[in-house]
Amino acid sequence: MGREEAFLWNELGFSLMRLYHLLQKEEKELAFRYQLGPTHVEMLYVLNRLGASEDWLPVRRVYPYFALTQPAIGRILRHLAYWKFVELRRDKADRRCLLVRLLPPAHTLLEELEAIRAHVVRSAFPNMPVPKLRQWIEGLRRATFAAHTNGEAAVGLPL
Repeated sequence: MGREEAFLWNELGFSLMRLYHLLQKEEKELAFRYQLGPTHVEMLYVLNRLGASEDWLPVRRVYPYFALTQPAIGRILRHLAYWKFVELRRDKADRRCLLVRLLPPAHTLLEELEAIRAHVVRSAFPNMPVPKLRQWIEGLRRATFAAHTNGEAAVGLPL
C-alpha cells in the first residue's frame, strides 16, 4: 500500500470514528428519553435482529454479542422487563433456559433508533446510491458480525 492510499484509509477511519461519535450521542439521548442506558438500547437492537420480535428467544443467543458477563446481561434484561420493553420466562421443557421476547414499547423505541441512525449516517453520505450502500453493508458485515453468526446470515440483515 502506497503512502497516499494509507493516508486515504486513515482519513476514512478517522471520519468513521467521528460519525460513530455522533451516532453514540444521538443514541444516548434516545436512551435517556426512555430512562435507559445505551447498553439497554443495544440489547433491544440485538434481540430484534436475532428474532425476538416474532418468537421467544433463548437468552444465551445474545451472550456472544456483548463483552459482559451472563449475570450482567441478566440484569439488563430484568431492567428492560421492569420497564415493559421485554418479557422474560423460563422454558417449560428446560427450566434452566431463560427466554425473552420484545414487547410493543421496544418496537416503538427501535423505530425511533432506526430513523436516528439513518438520518445521521445518510447525512455523511447523502448521494450514495443504494447498490453502493448494499456493497458497503456486505463488506462491513463480514468484519463485524462474522464472529457471531456461525454461518447464519449476519443477524438477519436483509440484502
